[in-house]
Amino acid sequence: MTDVLRGRASDVDRGHDNTIVSQRQGGAAHIVNQIATFRVDQKPVTFKSRILVSIKDGDEIVAAGKLKNGTLEALAVRNISTGALYTHSLVMPIVLTSLLALLGLMSLSIGLGYVILPIAGFFGWRIWLVMQAKTAVTQ
Repeated sequence: MTDVLRGRASDVDRGHDNTIVSQRQGGAAHIVNQIATFRVDQKPVTFKSRILVSIKDGDEIVAAGKLKNGTLEALAVRNISTGALYTHSLVMPIVLTSLLALLGLMSLSIGLGYVILPIAGFFGWRIWLVMQAKTAVTQ
């Protein structure tokens, strides 16, 4: 189930999360996630993305995601004031999950598929959650 908040943004703050994914001879490979935290009608919202989110105090916002400990961990955000939609790209996750599921089906005869298919199912479920959130903010 996707939780949806709609209202005016306030207390907008931005930050970033820098994760080192591998060490190479030339240096480390980094993944930088942009983190936007704000309130929608006094309810806290957090949105992590690879792109910078443009939200200002007073903007009309729709955010959808999962409510955890009183904070909405948004998977999709729409700024109605500017018309911008922020969500995660699903092209590569769908392609890789499909390939993983196909590999799992092909390896069922040797038993490895019983490990791979649940992993593909989990990724498919996460993709479905993002799609549900995107649908919720665009309606």
